[in-house]
Amino acid sequence: MADIEKVYNKMMTETYYDRKELLYGANANIFLSQSDYEKLLDYKQNLTDSKFVYQLPLKSWINGPLFYSHAKEIMDLRSTLFSLINEDYEETKSLLSLRNVDEITKSRIYSEIEGSLSIENVPTTRVKVKGLINGTIEPSDLNDVIIKNMGKGIEFVSQKPEFNKDNLKKLYDILSDGCLSDEYKLHDGDYYRYDGVEIAQYEGAPVNQIDECMNSLFDYVNENLTNKDMLYVLPHIAHYYLVYIHPYFDYNGRTSRMVSLWIHLLMGSQFIPSGVSEAINQTRNKYYAALSETRDSKNDLTYFLKYIYRMSIDYILAYKNIEYITQNFANKGIDWSETEKAYFKKILISYSGKFSFETFKKIANLDISKVGLLKILNKFEEYGLLTGSRAKSKAKFFEINKDMLKYLPDNLRNVS
Repeated sequence: MADIEKVYNKMMTETYYDRKELLYGANANIFLSQSDYEKLLDYKQNLTDSKFVYQLPLKSWINGPLFYSHAKEIMDLRSTLFSLINEDYEETKSLLSLRNVDEITKSRIYSEIEGSLSIENVPTTRVKVKGLINGTIEPSDLNDVIIKNMGKGIEFVSQKPEFNKDNLKKLYDILSDGCLSDEYKLHDGDYYRYDGVEIAQYEGAPVNQIDECMNSLFDYVNENLTNKDMLYVLPHIAHYYLVYIHPYFDYNGRTSRMVSLWIHLLMGSQFIPSGVSEAINQTRNKYYAALSETRDSKNDLTYFLKYIYRMSIDYILAYKNIEYITQNFANKGIDWSETEKAYFKKILISYSGKFSFETFKKIANLDISKVGLLKILNKFEEYGLLTGSRAKSKAKFFEINKDMLKYLPDNLRNVS
């Protein structure tokens, strides 16, 4: 039988391992049985009144109280995130999110579009997007409606309305306007869904508990809006909690991501919140894995916060690398396009070693020919951003030229 306390101390002082690593992973070198893993979950929950684990005053309807651990890995990630933000500001005397506000906002809008569309291959011009948002152009399809609604949603939360039941309903109505089938619409006068809902293998909160759960969220958020220690915690707690409760039949994820931005703005932060939707869209598998890990570990939000911090760090470094490359190119008289920057940013975020044009197609979410894909990648090779090589099969593979970067996130630093 494993020494549960010893395992937990290892997680707190080294790496906050997930279930798969604890049961089967060689990195952890623990190999718990399922029975011991369940004991570990109970052990963590029993520590929620200690200085090592913070229990959230949010109503839980299943799996016990919501909490997160003050583990070394999480604290180190937060410290790195703070340092990056502060160092960038000291260096540039400006905020990264404001320097890239148009690109980030545009990416946030397009990241929420249904289907396989993305910012680079949606046949919608900047003029049309602007027209859809300001109302001078009428939507012609669902994606146009989503763009218009997202613009209105960003405008709504940017006004910093009070975070309460009525305003959340207004935001939800804005984001879902014209997008819901009759079976997913709320009853007139209702704030939340009137029936049960199932998401993958999970259920949302019982209908008769939603109102009480959501009220606990409004109270908790409003009590902590001036708590600067919660700046990079509170918006993400609210994000997870909305997904956990699932107060609507549809558009819960989209609403939760906009709520995260809303709370960031209410707390006075303009550092990185606008990039959250774009980052999640690019790391969607990891996002869903973090949500599942949190839910399956009896509401241990340490896993969700770990994902958010890592993703935020990677995105800050990606944007700073793009700025660095752009300046170097300008010094050489090279003017690469906004679309090329967006493609390369996707490669930076998703990079795990040598990749083919097929991998790039998935990364960039593009539906174009092999010739078109290779044209983009060969152009990056011409710029010196990528190096290409032929395999024995004569297929061409590409690698990032690290010498062209100033900042190396973990996914590049750990790849030979």
